[in-house]
Amino acid sequence: MWRILTLAVVSGLWLTAVLHAEPTKKVAPVKKSPPVSATAQPLALPTPLPAAQFQGRVREAYQTAADMPQVLAGLACYCGCDKSQGHRYLLDCFVDTHGSTCGHCVNEALDAHALFMTGTPPDEIRKFIDHKYGQ
Repeated sequence: MWRILTLAVVSGLWLTAVLHAEPTKKVAPVKKSPPVSATAQPLALPTPLPAAQFQGRVREAYQTAADMPQVLAGLACYCGCDKSQGHRYLLDCFVDTHGSTCGHCVNEALDAHALFMTGTPPDEIRKFIDHKYGQ
């Protein structure tokens, strides 16, 4: 329990520092995450594979996809699977076995989960993911 709480606090502090840092150089625009509106009609989102099929961090990522599909559906995946596998958003990585073999997808999902657990709103989670992985 303390480990999770410590991780949540550290993640929150780090996110605050990153979001408030002044950029020192011009960077190329990042790929925008697909918007998921809170006021729009609920979309029929795909169902992730059962987390029990996997182990370790991969299991945690698949469980995250099952627990918070709306959040992962609002995030872009930056591993290139949009082009190679036709994935529309991070949630799609966990509907098939792609997420089980891609550390990039796992890291994005677990970062999103840690931020979500600290109460970070989905739009701030999206900004964090876009900044960290979209470079």
